[in-house]
Amino acid sequence: MRKLRILLLRLCLVPVVFLVMFVRPSVPTDSGVSFILESTGYVFLLAGLAIRMWSILYVGGRKSRELVTEGPYSICRNPLYVGTFFLAIGAGLCFENLPLLAATVAVILPVHLVAAKMEEHHLQATFPVKYPQYRRRVPRFWPRFHNYRSQKTLVISVHAIRRATVDAVCVLLIPLVEDFLEILHQYGVVPVLWRFP
Repeated sequence: MRKLRILLLRLCLVPVVFLVMFVRPSVPTDSGVSFILESTGYVFLLAGLAIRMWSILYVGGRKSRELVTEGPYSICRNPLYVGTFFLAIGAGLCFENLPLLAATVAVILPVHLVAAKMEEHHLQATFPVKYPQYRRRVPRFWPRFHNYRSQKTLVISVHAIRRATVDAVCVLLIPLVEDFLEILHQYGVVPVLWRFP
């Protein structure tokens, strides 16, 4: 299931990469609009990263072996996908690229909706008693904060820490990649094929 979702995302990200490389806004990079878009993008990136790291620490090494219903999973059944959605919005805004933002959301939403439904079927089969109760109590994506509950301690797998670290490094590199690409465009190393208003 995970491999299929990753394959779908990789195939769908080809047009997104094209938009990153060859499409730029017509707004000057030193304008107020550019600053607001990029700053808002950073906020979304950090929020998405925090949600993903928190979720990974809870579910890492436990997925499919036990039904995780605490921490972020007590307020939302798919917090990793919510974090990914925030990251997608943040990346589009950091690149100051509204077509990129629209394309990324258009890719991320359907793939994760399908993946969430597939995972629900799997969890239903794996945990036929506990999962329906959990599903009734906790929404799929939209958080229900009053549901929050967690133990005082949490055993975290080394794999989860490694995955959270890789996520953090990749996300924190996005602004640097954007700045580097901006320089490549400025000096004509990478052509701009379309400037949108």
